Amino acid sequence: MMPAVWEEIRRLEDRMNQLFRELWSSFPRAEERFPTIAGVRSPFCDVQETDKEIIITAELPGVSKEDIKINATEHEVEIEAEVKREEEEKKEGYLRSERQYSKFYRCLALPAEVDPGKAKATYKNGVLELRLPKVHAEKKTSIKVE
Repeated sequence: MMPAVWEEIRRLEDRMNQLFRELWSSFPRAEERFPTIAGVRSPFCDVQETDKEIIITAELPGVSKEDIKINATEHEVEIEAEVKREEEEKKEGYLRSERQYSKFYRCLALPAEVDPGKAKATYKNGVLELRLPKVHAEKKTSIKVE
C-alpha cells in the first residue's frame, strides 16, 4: 500500500496533466483558423529581446514581400503569408501544368510591451526581420550593497 503522501502527489500530478490537456485543447490550431486551406505552415521564428527592442526573424521561403501581412499589438505579432504559383509549359505533343498554393501563419506573444506604430519590417532572401521598439526601454542601474 502506498503512503498517503505519495498518493496525494500522484493525484496532484494527474490533476496538473488534466489542466495542461485542457489548456492546450483550448488554443485554435492554424488549420482551424483557415478551414478552407489544408496546408497551413507555421514559419520558424526567432524572438530576441534587447534593452530597447524586440527583434523577430521569421523564415518565409518562396514568398514575395507583397504577399506578407503583419498585424501587431502591444503584446503580440501575427505573421501571415501566401504563396501562389501557376506554371504551364506547352510543346508539341506535351503539356505540363503545375499549381502551388501554401499559406504561412504564426502568432507570437511578445515578452515585453512594444509600440507597434514604430515597428520596422524588412524582407530579404526568404527571411523577414521585424523590429519592434519597447514602450518602456529598460535601463540597467547598478546598486551598491551596503
